[in-house]
Amino acid sequence: MGKLYIDVLLYIKKDGKIIPKQIKAGFEGEWIPIDKVLDSRRRASLKAGGTGIRHTCVINYNEMRREIYLYDEGQKWFIETGE
Repeated sequence: MGKLYIDVLLYIKKDGKIIPKQIKAGFEGEWIPIDKVLDSRRRASLKAGGTGIRHTCVINYNEMRREIYLYDEGQKWFIETGE
C-alpha cells in the first residue's frame, strides 16, 4: 500500500473549516466530484503511513458509489493506493 498525492479543489468557509469538493484522480486524472463528506477527524493512515486529517468521502466513479479516505497532510493531499 502506498500514498498517491493528488490535486484537490477545496471550499474554505469563513470559520476556516475546509471542505474537499473534487479530487483529480481516476485512470486518466480526471476531476471527480465529492458527493458528500461523511466525517473529518485527525487519524493515521494505517495502510500508507502518515498522520493528518482524514476525510471520509462519498464519490461516484465509473457509475459505482464508493467511500474513500482523503488525507490532508498540511499542504499535501493523498489517497491510499493498492500499489
